[in-house]
Amino acid sequence: MNNQPGSERNLKYIMNRLFSLGLKREEVPAGSPGSFQHEAWIRKILKEKATKRADLKTRLEDILFIILDTETTGFRPEHGDQIFSIAAAKIKNFKVVDQFSQLINPCVKIPEEISILTGIFEEDVKNAPTLDEKSEAFLRFLSGGMIIGYHISHDLAFINHFLWKRYRSSLKQPALELALITERLVGSETFETLDSAASYFNIECRNRHNAEGDVLIMAELWRSLLRLCNEKGIETLEDLYVTMK
Repeated sequence: MNNQPGSERNLKYIMNRLFSLGLKREEVPAGSPGSFQHEAWIRKILKEKATKRADLKTRLEDILFIILDTETTGFRPEHGDQIFSIAAAKIKNFKVVDQFSQLINPCVKIPEEISILTGIFEEDVKNAPTLDEKSEAFLRFLSGGMIIGYHISHDLAFINHFLWKRYRSSLKQPALELALITERLVGSETFETLDSAASYFNIECRNRHNAEGDVLIMAELWRSLLRLCNEKGIETLEDLYVTMK
């Protein structure tokens, strides 16, 4: 039985949501935890963090895009499949400005065929931190930008499944699908895989099916797509959304 007072449980829930949205512990003001003023401040920051969006008129080169990729033990997080590698890169105005990469102990067996595909084996992750232990670091990295990735719904499904179980929350920022953007901008082909998109733009695929390697490939792809946007007069986020319809 949970003997915590209701206000304390509520505050703990709110604080967990705050950290899941990228707030640093040192940003939380000193004061009396549980007080009306303290909780009101927390709710205000939660709302600001959750509703922050890039304006549709923002030029693409002024937006911080966060390229995301994960490696997972399967395809069904609701059936117990887990993340065992996560990587991301921040890119703004054609430049990668920061990177994140972390092996994760999934606490479940990595199927042999997936280890062969990714080059990551159980001995590589047995001493790695769990996703729960690294959640604050990667959530802070993912905050404040627009997420993009190839078949990004897969990665978001796993991260949001974890966030819901752990924090009863989810990633709040919008996400863009690189496969769809590539197909809309090129206009004459379908690109079912990252390999096919990379091949079209003559991008070398190194460390394929490894989260860190795939993020770097996607960064090159995104730079190619941004150049294509410039050629087609697609200047703002709104222009890009219209192209994707």
